[in-house]
Amino acid sequence: MTINEPFIATLFLAAVFLFGGRLHVVRSPRTALSAAAGASIAYVFIHLLPELGEAGSVFVRETEHRALPLPELRIYASALVGFLGFYGLEHMVGRSRREHASREEAEEGHERWVFFVHVCGFALYGWLVSYLMVRGITDEPVSVTLYAVAMGLHFLSVDHSLLREHRAAYTQVGRFVLAGAVLAGWALAMLVEIPKPILITGFGLVSGGVVVNSMIMELPSEKDGRFWPFALGAAAYAALLLLMTPKA
Repeated sequence: MTINEPFIATLFLAAVFLFGGRLHVVRSPRTALSAAAGASIAYVFIHLLPELGEAGSVFVRETEHRALPLPELRIYASALVGFLGFYGLEHMVGRSRREHASREEAEEGHERWVFFVHVCGFALYGWLVSYLMVRGITDEPVSVTLYAVAMGLHFLSVDHSLLREHRAAYTQVGRFVLAGAVLAGWALAMLVEIPKPILITGFGLVSGGVVVNSMIMELPSEKDGRFWPFALGAAAYAALLLLMTPKA
């Protein structure tokens, strides 16, 4: 892996946030978003979940000198925390918006608070995704292209959801914050190597986040998801991953 490859991939991920809102030029944007969500889910089941097992073994090896409880389950616990954390974030934003819908005098301050919490959560998420693209958790080579494409499709769904939720605030500020977080993740990864146990915990958080965010984006309250594009996107990307997986 050369220094240019992860940098180009990082620019691609940042560009998704900067220009993903222009997806309206596609004839059926909802269909495209469903296919993108399916592809990112396929990446989780075919690639990320097997990596969780490998990451767990690395965590046990790296922390064998410490008396940590159940170290072999730490990676799965962090994935659960990521899942619950992002589900809780979406639940909090939705509930808060419903509760304040009829209180116009608090609408402006409420909107700023919801926007701040939502964007900060996804900024940390984007930062972690970008950092992990550069700093692998195992000694095995990482396919930057497969990772970047899967996360780019995933970020497209995230971008669409935040744009629908926050409109002008996201267009004027939020997308630049998320793109900057992605670039910051790459920059820090080039300068600093986070200890493996902490990095593996972050990997678990990202894995759980990808699962719940993909399903949240695909199954919104409006029930406007598209099953067949979702299924075809998942099948197509799964086939690509299987074809590109080195044979044992």
